[in-house]
Amino acid sequence: CGRGGGGGGGGGEVRLPGQDEPDSTYEFTSRDLLQAMQANARELKRTTQLLTRRDRAALAAGDDPSPSPDSREEEEEAAPEAAVRVRLPDGCMLQGRFGAEEAASALHVFVAETLQEGAPAFDLKTTVGSTHRGVIDPSQGGTLNSMGLAPRGIVNLRWRDDGRHGKDVVRLDTPQQPLDPN
Repeated sequence: CGRGGGGGGGGGEVRLPGQDEPDSTYEFTSRDLLQAMQANARELKRTTQLLTRRDRAALAAGDDPSPSPDSREEEEEAAPEAAVRVRLPDGCMLQGRFGAEEAASALHVFVAETLQEGAPAFDLKTTVGSTHRGVIDPSQGGTLNSMGLAPRGIVNLRWRDDGRHGKDVVRLDTPQQPLDPN
């Protein structure tokens, strides 16, 4: 650690132990606040939202993967697939891929086929962020896309008997593996 006027010309300065830093060193600027808020928003999105491969790549690159409302509507209209996760009350997740224009009843059939014979009756309820609010009634029609579940969505399963059923109602031959968070 050299002191003084060497020919390095780096423009920095050397602080020796015991010298105080100026107060400006510890100021939190509006730019710092904006960067912290953007980092928090990216982390929140990464940990709470079901993302497409394109969105995950954008997030990893430090870009904001959230499309504008207009492009989100275009993406939903053109979505050929719907990746839907069904959250059971015990936290277990089922995931299925459907055509975006499939009827909502296909989601009910998928869940029913995944559960053991004799499993209690259930309702599927949309989560915040979908265009359809409330219980999905398979008899009323509607597509996964029209309910805001395409290209991706999450629904909650609720047992009609209010019982506490866990993974024991999922068929044993159902592939069970942790969902890839990426």
